[in-house]
Amino acid sequence: MPDEQQFSNSPDNRPAPIHDATPANNGGPVGAHRAHGSAGKYILTALVSIFLTFTLTVGGGILVFLNAGNVLSGLASTTGLGIQFASDEKTQTALQKFKAVYDTLDKNYYKDLSDAEMLDAMTRGLVNEMDSPYTMYLDATQTQQIADSMSGNYGGIGAIVAFNASRQIEITEIIPDSPAEEAGLMAGDIFISVDGKSVENMQDTTELAVLVRGEQGTTVVLEMYRPSTNKTLTVNAVRRQITSASVSHHMINDTIGYVRISEFSNGVAEQFILAVEDLKTKGALNIVFDLRNNSGGLATEVIDMLDYLLPAAEIARIEGRNNGKSFSEDWTSKAEQGVPPTMRYAILLNEFSASASELFSGCLHDYKLARLIGEKSYGKGSGTVTYDLADGSSVNVTNFLYYLPGGTCIEGLGLTPDQEVKLPDSAIGKSVPQLTAAEDTQLAAGISYLQSLTGLQ
Repeated sequence: MPDEQQFSNSPDNRPAPIHDATPANNGGPVGAHRAHGSAGKYILTALVSIFLTFTLTVGGGILVFLNAGNVLSGLASTTGLGIQFASDEKTQTALQKFKAVYDTLDKNYYKDLSDAEMLDAMTRGLVNEMDSPYTMYLDATQTQQIADSMSGNYGGIGAIVAFNASRQIEITEIIPDSPAEEAGLMAGDIFISVDGKSVENMQDTTELAVLVRGEQGTTVVLEMYRPSTNKTLTVNAVRRQITSASVSHHMINDTIGYVRISEFSNGVAEQFILAVEDLKTKGALNIVFDLRNNSGGLATEVIDMLDYLLPAAEIARIEGRNNGKSFSEDWTSKAEQGVPPTMRYAILLNEFSASASELFSGCLHDYKLARLIGEKSYGKGSGTVTYDLADGSSVNVTNFLYYLPGGTCIEGLGLTPDQEVKLPDSAIGKSVPQLTAAEDTQLAAGISYLQSLTGLQ
């Protein structure tokens, strides 16, 4: 059964978690309910980014006429696997073309491939050719890598990466005191090769993660390009177990608190609520939420966080398909609100803030509780269901679009900040925690906005 729902940011192709089975909702409208009920099925992340740690952090016969594993010479509307095709001329022509291609490869490809190898290639091709970049096939290694990355515990070098606008794999953040930091890596560095293997044609970040991860205590050799100096460098990083804190917080002054959320992984909602409760006891009237470089995570986590911040309200509406039927569903919060109704927020975003981050930000913004500050967000307004397959691989399927309380779907659009603020050139190469007070102009803008509200509360 689909495990979870995830939101995420991810330029072009980015991997996403994946699981097996049939979505619990068999189609048709679903009434409004407390969010966590069905949100656990979905994944609100495309995993455009992934923690480089870990020590880094459908049946087979699709469109093939099979009978006990043998390719039949004739066309049929139903395969040995029970796969049915329409009998119209267009479909039959497509089937004939497929058979011609299959036979050509089977008889003329320079390597003699088994039926199993051919079917595996077909499975990958069918999934990966869907028009949504978030629908993809992941092998068993990639599937495990993603599942582990969502746990918040990693063994590896302690870097977070994403595809940039030029389809290069770029470091977006360095975990403090990690092997990556000790090796001198910086945010903005671009991967060229890992242990001599080029990353140029990689289609998703899990391919990189598989190369970077390894036995703890071993060394990985990374060839990097640093745009800020226009130089190529080679660094050695010693892999080790890494645990990253997804939520950090502190008081900025007597009335303004700060909460940074790096990802919506397992347990983040509980950490978040504890952080906000602590800030409240210390006198926080308003809070800065820092979601820069947060590419998403689990739907259940972000929904529980919004449930805590909001009174009874709609969090989002989702519309999609399950088992061949259209469905719609409302995610709502309960009446009990965990914060004073007067509390307001400044939310910091950048181009790597995506999916769950955008739902969190957009929802609070639509209820006029938050001001968005920084840069335009990524623009992922869809969710995926993940399906585990018997061999440990999985399929990530774009299952629905989500709509913010105001009715907007931000798929491909992103959130435009109320106040656009760019970081200065001196911030190039630095992760968010490494920014000085003078460099972090986005945080300064958030503080200034919340200070302007103090006299009104």
